[in-house]
Amino acid sequence: MPLTPSLKNHSPDDQNTGDHDAVVLSERDRALIDAAHELFSSKGLSVPLADIAKAAGMGVATLYRRYRDKDLLILDVYREHLAYGEQLSINANGYEDPWEGLVYFLTKSTEQFLSDHGMRELILGGYVGGVGWARGSSHQELHEVLDALQHRITHQLESLVARAKERHVVRDDFEPTDILLMSAMAHVAAPVKASGWPVSAQRALQLLLEGIRPN
Repeated sequence: MPLTPSLKNHSPDDQNTGDHDAVVLSERDRALIDAAHELFSSKGLSVPLADIAKAAGMGVATLYRRYRDKDLLILDVYREHLAYGEQLSINANGYEDPWEGLVYFLTKSTEQFLSDHGMRELILGGYVGGVGWARGSSHQELHEVLDALQHRITHQLESLVARAKERHVVRDDFEPTDILLMSAMAHVAAPVKASGWPVSAQRALQLLLEGIRPN
């Protein structure tokens, strides 16, 4: 019987070396993700890859060996943040009172946008069809991920809005797509901040929420 691939021509010392290399690679990847997110969140997704590589303490060639284009790096940086956005929609739809669910989702999603310039560009870019930051790329994988995410979030928000209409707590012409539009309008009222809510953004969201109440 042939040896399994994990044992063939490998000594215990070889295995230890491989484990060490995996740890080093993981630490290097983490440093890259952290550096990219810090720059994306403060300056937006147009930050040059050379700046990201420098911040991560590596060369551009090393970065490209890990990510063949910028879109894939953006995806890795924001996977957890996108998952958080989806969880917000699930949490919101879980509220017994649909109005409270709407207020929760709008507050939390706007807060996420306010603290992260890159997240703002990524989500709104998907909304208006302006996704893609890698030169010479079809941006297919990025589009697929965002389209799938939008479908899942929309499913939750459709249910939430339907319940809100049944209880007559929102206007009859209010639609799930208006929720992202409201969040975008609120965060335009304030610059990106590391934390906290600017008074202008709070006021903008308050006015928008009052505007979707039935007459």
